[in-house]
Amino acid sequence: MRIRTFPGLLFAILVFSVPLFGSGQSPEPSVALNATLAMLNREASLDSEGAILLSDLIQKEFGTSEEELRWALKQSLSWGEITALAYIQATTGKSFVEMTQEEATRNFWSYAENAGMSCEKMAHSLGSFLKRAERERNSRIFDRLRASRRVHPLPDLGSGFGLFQEALDFRRIDSPRPTKIHEAGGLLAKGEK
Repeated sequence: MRIRTFPGLLFAILVFSVPLFGSGQSPEPSVALNATLAMLNREASLDSEGAILLSDLIQKEFGTSEEELRWALKQSLSWGEITALAYIQATTGKSFVEMTQEEATRNFWSYAENAGMSCEKMAHSLGSFLKRAERERNSRIFDRLRASRRVHPLPDLGSGFGLFQEALDFRRIDSPRPTKIHEAGGLLAKGEK
C-alpha cells in the first residue's frame, strides 16, 4: 500500500508545483508583501490614533504630500495600499492618481516589476516600515501609561540607613579603651624629650 502511495504523492507534488515555477514569480516574497500590507491595515485599525500615526510616518518616510493622502482616503484605499503607493511614488515619482489608473492596486508586485523596481527591496522596505509603525505605537502606549501613573517619592533610605547601621556596628565594640598597653622601657621616640 505504501509503495503505491509514494509515487502518487510525488506526482501530485510535481503537478501542483509546476505552475509556481512557471509563473516566473516566487510566491514567498509576494505573499510576504501582501501580509505586510494586511498588517499595516490592522495597525491603522488598532486604536483611534493608528491612522494618524501611519499618515505622519508615511509623510516622513516617503515624502508623500497631504493632498495625496487625502485623495487616497477619499478613494477608500486601505492603509496598506496607501503605504505601497507612497513607496512606489517615492521611487518612480508618479502620483497616486496615475498609479491607480494603471491599476497598481490590483497587484503591487507585478506593477513594481513592470516599473523596473526591485520587488524584494520594496517588500523589505515596507516590512521595516511596519516594524517602525509598531514601535511608534508601543512607545505612545507606554508614554500614556507613564503619564497616567503617579509616582510618589520614596523616603531617602540611603544616608539614614547607613548611619543607623554604623550605630549598630559601634555597639558591638566592647570598650573604647585600648585592650593592650605596651610599655617601652624608657626609650623615647624621635623628637620627644
